[in-house]
Amino acid sequence: MLPGIIDAHNHPYYADDIEAFSVAAAAGGVTTLIPFAGRQWHGAGPSSLTETVAEFVANGQARSCLDFGAHVIVSPGDDMATAVPELIGQGIASFKAFTAFPGNRMLDDGQIFDLMYLLGRSGALAMVHCENGHAAVALERRLREAGRVGAGDYGRSRPSLAESEAVYRALSLAELAGCDAYIVHVSAAESLDVIRGFRDRPGPARYAETCTHYLLLTEEDQQRLGGLAKISPPIRGAADRAAIWDAVRDGTIDVVASDASGQTRAGKKPQETNFFEVPFGLPGVEHMLPLVVHGGLYEHAVGLTTLARVFCERPADIFGLGHRKGRLIPGHDGDLVVYDPFPAWTVGQQPLHGNSDYSVFDGRQVFGRPVLTVQRGRTVLHDGAVVAEPGQGEFLPAGPAAGEVAR
Repeated sequence: MLPGIIDAHNHPYYADDIEAFSVAAAAGGVTTLIPFAGRQWHGAGPSSLTETVAEFVANGQARSCLDFGAHVIVSPGDDMATAVPELIGQGIASFKAFTAFPGNRMLDDGQIFDLMYLLGRSGALAMVHCENGHAAVALERRLREAGRVGAGDYGRSRPSLAESEAVYRALSLAELAGCDAYIVHVSAAESLDVIRGFRDRPGPARYAETCTHYLLLTEEDQQRLGGLAKISPPIRGAADRAAIWDAVRDGTIDVVASDASGQTRAGKKPQETNFFEVPFGLPGVEHMLPLVVHGGLYEHAVGLTTLARVFCERPADIFGLGHRKGRLIPGHDGDLVVYDPFPAWTVGQQPLHGNSDYSVFDGRQVFGRPVLTVQRGRTVLHDGAVVAEPGQGEFLPAGPAAGEVAR
């Protein structure tokens, strides 16, 4: 028995909305979601950041099967000075900045520092997608010009150094601004070295997250899977994967999350021969818990206590939900997972929940799966069937501990 699983990084977009995504998450033993809310890359939507978040929360309250919080993506053009304090007052306490994707999501260093300065004085948390966006664009341009546009070339456009440089820069800005910082989806061993270095010095809190695909796949899988597994940062080598498992074991990694979105085979442009034209993102929330538990218990000497820390305790504490989620103790919400470690099964042999129609882990042999989950005393998953209904999830305003958790 584990506390309810929290997926602290996900994107219920593309083919999945919050209803479909929450069903897929519930099928995998998750009881709480913390998705990202922000203005979409393309298409019409609310004109302001506060309106975007209000629409997201209202939609979740009406349609989510699971309890949910929200992170907010801050994009160029958003009115940080007005929107951020207002959103903090509404229970949002984590805000994401991108150092990648110039011309779309990327904030410059001055904007990131201003955001961190504001968050640091409000007790909120800065989340940062760390890749050097300008370097990635320049490297991609050179690869395109040389006709190197296959899956095996993609990683060269976003190398480990482009990530670790941005991690150093983000943590430096956070220290200067006096703001707690959370590095999302760490994929590279070099980035872990940077994070450990900053933790050896005084300053604000520095948190680190990784994701299922960085724990279980390597760049050989990327080439085999092609566009179905295109993600940013890229899936890296076996040495990086081993270093990330070590970081889960020693506590450098605080949180394991899915970074899943509702991608489909058709949405990943299967006929596209230029890998750089394939959309980013992959599904995976449904298989996150059993795959990582299998990898931890049977392959990497990571026990259930550690897995409860990265899936339950740390995400609850870091994101201001520790007063009601993350632990099986009196006074909490009564979220729990009953996990059977023995059933043998193969990914891809059972129908998927939600609207995604593939898994990058198809064919993988797994021991163990969740058999019962409970959320606030109400059964969510029973014998593999999701019994929660749309609208049963509650919005979870972040409590005062967000971004202020002692390590």
